[in-house]
Amino acid sequence: MTDKLIALRDAAQYVRSGMKVGIGGGPVMITPIAVIREVLRQGARDLHLVASSTGGFGIDLLIGAGAVASVEFAQIVLNEFGAAPNFRRYAEQGRIRCLDHT
Repeated sequence: MTDKLIALRDAAQYVRSGMKVGIGGGPVMITPIAVIREVLRQGARDLHLVASSTGGFGIDLLIGAGAVASVEFAQIVLNEFGAAPNFRRYAEQGRIRCLDHT
């Protein structure tokens, strides 16, 4: 049987600038933060994110780092912690393209 595990840095190299990327998990928990941080370390920019199902901390982190050009979402929140601050600020300032699918 072939080993299908790869190092985090190797997995993140498949996310390149300008790509459309689906981010799963939830607003705060079950979000692939380690992969997101590695994608940021490797310098991906102008990403087009699709939140599945609800976006939160991971997407907000990518937005705050300046790596996002657009985001498709039903909602991007941090649950009981309120609105995702980077998302809200960037959306209000017109710094990212928002495609709301509520």
